[in-house]
This record gives sequence, structure tokens and C-alpha cells, in this order.
Amino acid sequence: MKICFDCSDIGNIFYVAVPILKPYPAEGVDEGLQDAVLTEIETLGGAFSVDDVKIDYKSVQNIEPYNHITQMLSPKRYGNSRMIVFQMTISNATCLLVPYDKLSAQQNYIISVFSFLDTFVYSLVYALGVYCDGIFDVDDFVIYLNDGNYRKGEGALNSFPRLHEDDESLCGPPPDISLQEALNWFLSIDDVKNACGKTALGKSLSIYSRMFSSSPWAEDSFISGLLSVMALEALFESNGSKKVLGEKIAAFLNIDKTKCEKDIKKLYDHRCSVAHGGFEFPFKFSAHDGSKDFETSYDKTFDSFKLGLRYLFKSYRKMILKNRKELSFAYKCM
Repeated sequence: MKICFDCSDIGNIFYVAVPILKPYPAEGVDEGLQDAVLTEIETLGGAFSVDDVKIDYKSVQNIEPYNHITQMLSPKRYGNSRMIVFQMTISNATCLLVPYDKLSAQQNYIISVFSFLDTFVYSLVYALGVYCDGIFDVDDFVIYLNDGNYRKGEGALNSFPRLHEDDESLCGPPPDISLQEALNWFLSIDDVKNACGKTALGKSLSIYSRMFSSSPWAEDSFISGLLSVMALEALFESNGSKKVLGEKIAAFLNIDKTKCEKDIKKLYDHRCSVAHGGFEFPFKFSAHDGSKDFETSYDKTFDSFKLGLRYLFKSYRKMILKNRKELSFAYKCM
């Protein structure tokens, strides 16, 4: 079948608009920190490839000409937001012009590119989570083509917005990596681009992605506490052994083994209590009445969640710093 048009007939420049939500309550985070991270977001630029299709992206400094895009967005969570627009240039996309099933070449091209740009938005979501501990959220986004084609998608609100209120050690960007490096790392991982975790890292990141939701009311730190442990187990391939997990984490992060193993035991004890029916769960849809039972169970879960995230984020950050996609360990028989 002869294709009588090319990418230039459809358009190879797209725009992605996302509102970046500031933390709520805003007074819980230093304003200088907020501004520094927002400045980083506004200066992002680079390229990534999916299925040999190259996508160049750059943040647009003057977004006024794109008000027709940004006006389509209304953040779902209460709080201030900063609107960011990225210009996305698609190249080497001839393979996308082949008709697929009942789709025309033009339809296949647009749907495929929209899917690739979804990958960019969600990679930004995950990078922000690891980089600044969930201080910022990405809400609904729009992918827009100048010919009028557009798709409105759901962002991914993180389920750990209050970490910075309770644990200063989890607050703020790490000093040794930039947001650009974190985003580049996510966009370079095949499992992320294929949306399926197959490697140890991919499986860990796919579990990590479950800590986000498209609804501000669907967050559940009880479940997220379990997920943080599962993501660590997947990343370090511990096969359910808390001893192996503690040893591997301590070796990789070069930290005190005794303390690490003690922390991992705490995580496992709480996980087992929840998973095997020994934990007193508050009802999800009941009003929070401030009861002692509720506070006790919630505090135990949230403490476990923070502890798991601390080790998970430190592990991801070191992998980003070293630009590693896999971990390997050598054991000696004594």
C-alpha cells in the first residue's frame, strides 16, 4: 500500500500542558525550595526515543500563546499551581504512518504519538516523586496538535504529600542529582517506555507507580506502605528474605548494616501483620473521629510507609547518580 503523505502533512510538533501543583498546605514547605524546583521544571529540555521514534522536548518560557491549551485544565486538588507547557518535536516517525488494523495512517500516527507523550508525562510524575519526595503533583494534562487534535489525560497525584510535614529527612531534592538527570533516567528505561515491568528495576518501578492515583480521594497510605516494601523486594530480588534484603540495601547504600536490618525487620513485621490479618484496619470510608484506635493504627502504617520510602528513594537516587539500570551482588560462603 502506498502512503501518499508523510509526517509533515499531519504535523510533527505537539504541545504538552501540565499544571504542577504546589504542596498543600503550602506553608509546610520552604518557599525557596518550592521556587528552586519549579525553576528546574521550567528549564527542562532533552530528548528520548520510543520504538526508534525520537522525541525532543523543551519547556516553553512564554506560555501566553498557548492559553487555548491551558484553559482546558482545572486542577482537581485544592492548592496553587504553576502551568508548564512543553514543546515536543517528533522525528524519525515514518514507521508510525503504516495503517494499523482499521486505523488510517493518520490515526495510527496521532494515537501512537499521544501514547509516547503520555510516557513523558508519567516519567515526569515519577521523577518528581523520587526527586522531591512528592512535594509536587502533576494534575490533568493536555497533549495538543496545532491542527486541532488533542487528548486530555489524567495526571498522577502522589499518595505521599504529607511526608515533608512529618519527616524532614525526606524533604527536598538530593544535592547530588538534578531533576533533569532523574527525568532522563526514567525516560531511558525500556520497561517504563513499554509500560510493563520485566526486569528487577522495571518490576520495582511498576510497583512504585501504584503509589499514585488519578483521584485526590483515592490515596491510601495503608496500601502504599505495603507497596514500598514490595518495590524494595523487587529491586533487590530478595525472594522474601528480610535478611537478604537488609544485607543488600546496606551494601548498596554503604550504610550501617545493623540499623538497616533492624529497619527492614520493622517493615516486614508490619507488612506481615497487615497481609496476614493481624492488623487492626480503620474502615476506609468511615469519618475520621480522632479515636485512639484510629490514630494508633494510622501512625504505625505511616511510620512504616516513610521508612520504606526512605530506603526506596535512596536506592533509586543512587542508581540515577550512577546511571545504573540493574544491581548485582556477590556472596561469599564463610
